[in-house]
Amino acid sequence: MRSLAQSKRLLLAVTVLVLALVAAQCGGVATEEPAPQQADTQEETQPVEQEPAAETEPEAEAAAAETDDDDQKIVKEVVEESQAAQATQFEGGITVESDEDVSTLRSNRGGEYRDISSSDAVSFHVYQTTDTGSSGYQSLVYTGGLHRLDENTLEYIPNMAESYSISEDGLTFLFNLRQDMKWSDGTPLTAHDFKWTYDQVMKPENGYPYLSQFDFVTSYEALDDYTLEIKIDEVYAPALGQIDFITPLPKHVWEQYPWNDPEDNPEINSPSVVSGPYKLAEWKRDQFAIFEANENYWYHGAPNFNRYSIEIVPDNDIGYQKMKAGETDTGPITPENLEEARQLDNVTVYEWWPAAARWAYVGLNMREGYPTHDINVRHGLNYALDKELLTDEVMLGQAKRLCSAYPETSWVYNPDVPCYAYDPDKAQEAFAEAGYTLEGDKLVDENGEQLKLTLLYGPNTSQTLELMAVTIQDYLADIGIELEIQALEWASFLETKNTGEWDMYLGLWRATIEPHAMFLIWSEEGIPDLNSIAYVNEEVEGLFEEAGKTYDTEVRKEKYQEVQRILAEEAPYIFLFYQKSWSGQSNRIQGIEPTTLGIGWNQEDWYVQEPLE
Repeated sequence: MRSLAQSKRLLLAVTVLVLALVAAQCGGVATEEPAPQQADTQEETQPVEQEPAAETEPEAEAAAAETDDDDQKIVKEVVEESQAAQATQFEGGITVESDEDVSTLRSNRGGEYRDISSSDAVSFHVYQTTDTGSSGYQSLVYTGGLHRLDENTLEYIPNMAESYSISEDGLTFLFNLRQDMKWSDGTPLTAHDFKWTYDQVMKPENGYPYLSQFDFVTSYEALDDYTLEIKIDEVYAPALGQIDFITPLPKHVWEQYPWNDPEDNPEINSPSVVSGPYKLAEWKRDQFAIFEANENYWYHGAPNFNRYSIEIVPDNDIGYQKMKAGETDTGPITPENLEEARQLDNVTVYEWWPAAARWAYVGLNMREGYPTHDINVRHGLNYALDKELLTDEVMLGQAKRLCSAYPETSWVYNPDVPCYAYDPDKAQEAFAEAGYTLEGDKLVDENGEQLKLTLLYGPNTSQTLELMAVTIQDYLADIGIELEIQALEWASFLETKNTGEWDMYLGLWRATIEPHAMFLIWSEEGIPDLNSIAYVNEEVEGLFEEAGKTYDTEVRKEKYQEVQRILAEEAPYIFLFYQKSWSGQSNRIQGIEPTTLGIGWNQEDWYVQEPLE
């Protein structure tokens, strides 16, 4: 295995790695986000495109690595035994009630939480974005979740619903909403808001990216102000987890505006009536966002912080220095800075393996007319890259190799799939099968034209992604391929990726605990928003469908493992690694309780120990 020192360009990249984009993940109610740096809080009902900003740190000693392995095993055990991971057949007439008193107000009110990010959200529209930057902002102002995951057991417990029941045949779900929930303007939040939002979301013309994932729902009705009835027409194993996919929007506000047009709908970029822990006070794109506590928040009242601010900075080195100086309450910590951060008197660094894994990959364009449409080219690219190097030296020990669509922490993990160890000779053989030959230092086609590819990544402020891109560029140059790198800011990256006019891109998914929910990234219906590579395989889609129609966990596991085998063999992605999560937090901030869901599950309970000087 070669060292990064073997390339001048990589030496430069290692030098700037000090500026690597690393998420300092804070809390949130519904999602884990890099901007405003939310942490793992509950299972997503769909995969979320992770802004590649949550890089990780190295372990300094072997003992720490052993601790990592032990921690990962614990997370795996919790996940395997949970409802969120393994849907089991419903008992007839089951009812789950909450004994939680959500009316007790928090007692540590006051102060401001100061967040920081190097890239901004795209919009506040819950149903038009797939990136975590946007959903991070959205989770501050909108609340969702008829049920939620218990932070320790990952079992489904009532949340916005005070109870839920499932019929004897497992096809009808009743949710009884809490009757004291309000929008920020004091208007009652009712089942009719859920129903109205559902109706808009399910209209194909409204373009919800995850629409086909919820085709299994045949009826979604508000029986009265506080009762939702949701029906499915056949057994669907992940139903309980996936049926809870509506984050309600205020019907009395949104119904007067067009759904998709920010020019005529001010709520898209400046929501005025919300349900989450905070209200938007001011947003100046690419400068800052300021949120104020929502006094009408239904869950134990307003959060402890009176104010939540997010400053947008040019790069993450500035963010780290601000945290180090005490100017912010969180900030990115690069691998090189981790040991220093651990020793800071004013910062605590939290580290954990998330129950819902983040995994990195290189997406390969499967569209006809692109070189990567050829499976031999895809195999050649896989063999040409030293993925162990990317995992070990770029991520510095804080990630583990991934060979297909599910990591070792998943209960459906298949260890017996092709992993394409670094082998330049096999790469050349695969390219030869595709009609390419090496002439001098160039890999050329039958017409003597050199193979030239483009690689996208975003955001362009990420020096870690820059390092990965340059590493890939150098490896491909070694076998005669010219690679053009296009670094884009986050919103432009998302837009350009969906055009399909590229060969490769660097991506990161934040997966779901329930394996079935990932099917849209491999589904033809997911093109282009989620399935940007335009991968189409009817067998894979059929396996997902079969797995969803049974509660037999062994059968489901068999189906998902076959999916992994096919994906590894067809190589629409170059699977790279899944990674550890971490967060640097100011010691001013108290109430943080790490669990398998990370640290953000109770972010509303965090509080300022002492006022700013």
